[in-house]
Amino acid sequence: MVEIIAMRTSRTLDELYERLITRYDEPAPQQRKTDEDVWRHYKKDLEKRSVLKYLKPKVIATQNDEFEFRHAWKNGSWHCLEPVSFDLSRSDGIRDKAHKILGQLTSIKDAREAFKVYLLVGKPRAESMIEIYEKALRNLEKVGSELQIVTEEDASAFVDKLATEIEVHEQIDLV
Repeated sequence: MVEIIAMRTSRTLDELYERLITRYDEPAPQQRKTDEDVWRHYKKDLEKRSVLKYLKPKVIATQNDEFEFRHAWKNGSWHCLEPVSFDLSRSDGIRDKAHKILGQLTSIKDAREAFKVYLLVGKPRAESMIEIYEKALRNLEKVGSELQIVTEEDASAFVDKLATEIEVHEQIDLV
């Protein structure tokens, strides 16, 4: 009889522990892709095409605000490359990051210098975040022609086009 009571008590304690403690444990943190990880992805193709040497930091400023792009190239207007990872664990994090970018780009829209931003995006790894990621990209498209969204799948084609533009521009400058 004592054994039966001990088994029930043990099982009851296990169930209570599971119900009251374990279910609130945070899952082990997953390694998320950072903005820097996204840049490294694009950087590989930029290095292959010998384009990196033409990119330099550029601050786009207005009377009330400014934003520094770490990778920019000038050909009449500034072409600013901005890596952004949307590999986040929560949908509100993706939405907030998109809103922040939208606000930053809107705040410098009236800059005296002409510029175009190429948002080099990394998508979320979690399939459950893809829908909100796609909505965030559609929201960012509201910036207009000053923004081009480049996905990781399009990285090689984008770099090829950019490299060709730089090569043509550099040949013209040499003449």
